Amino acid sequence: MKNIFSHQLITLRRQKKLSQSSLANKLYVARQSISKWENGDSDPSIENLINLAEIFNVDLDYLVFGTNNADNLVLKLSQIQKSFYQPVLKGVDLEIYSRDRIALLGSNGSGKSTLFKIIIGLMKADSGRIENHINNLDSLNVMPQDNVLIDSFKLNEQVQLTAAINKITSKTFIQDMIKKFSLTPYINTNVSKLSGGQKRRLSLLLSLLRPSKLLLLDEPTVGMDLETIDFFWNYLDHVSGSVVTVTHDFNQIDKFFSRVVLLKNGIIDQNVSVDTIHSHNQTIEQWYRHFND
Repeated sequence: MKNIFSHQLITLRRQKKLSQSSLANKLYVARQSISKWENGDSDPSIENLINLAEIFNVDLDYLVFGTNNADNLVLKLSQIQKSFYQPVLKGVDLEIYSRDRIALLGSNGSGKSTLFKIIIGLMKADSGRIENHINNLDSLNVMPQDNVLIDSFKLNEQVQLTAAINKITSKTFIQDMIKKFSLTPYINTNVSKLSGGQKRRLSLLLSLLRPSKLLLLDEPTVGMDLETIDFFWNYLDHVSGSVVTVTHDFNQIDKFFSRVVLLKNGIIDQNVSVDTIHSHNQTIEQWYRHFND
């Protein structure tokens, strides 16, 4: 088992283009620990195994034994159609599996936000079928493109309200999350007084306050300052469950996503793995420009 795990660790680390030092920083361990694990000289703790699985976006069975559990279908969309003054979605087919990391790309007005609203349940499709294998009330988290915040609330009150709605009772956990998102100095600040970057950081915190099986992020880095953007992408490594993100941050797609989906002319025009794109010596941006002309 040690030899299999060591091989998996080396392979997955290289696929993520992480040095031993970079991986060690993500796990808050010494670089020497990574080296010992890869050489088979010692074993990581259960906590570190779980964190490694999250960083590499694989199941524990695959990380430790090199075998994958059968894919778990989270959501299946079949021939989703939606029109306003004219057709926007003309027959969208998409399957989302557990631990998927999907970047949803498309031009402005292609229907990405409309598709999100249909998945969430805020909008009804004109036709088509949604096969949902999760309970949206318990297992779906969303960060919309526009902040959904109460301006008259203090930051702490906004977080406490969301925690109460999600039945999160641990005050220590809540305060730790506020601290982790570098918002502790602003807990008594009215939401209306927060900067644009602070509001986006707060919105991200609220969307990650509870675990989810599916996380939808609609242009999450819009309005974020550079420090918050870096924090967001690094934190995404530790999010369990499936993640579907509308983003055009091509450099980050290379690092953090496993699949790219292109919504064009009302349908899913392309649905391809990031590894496949790279195998053709293309960057994500080059691939997007080619297929979205």
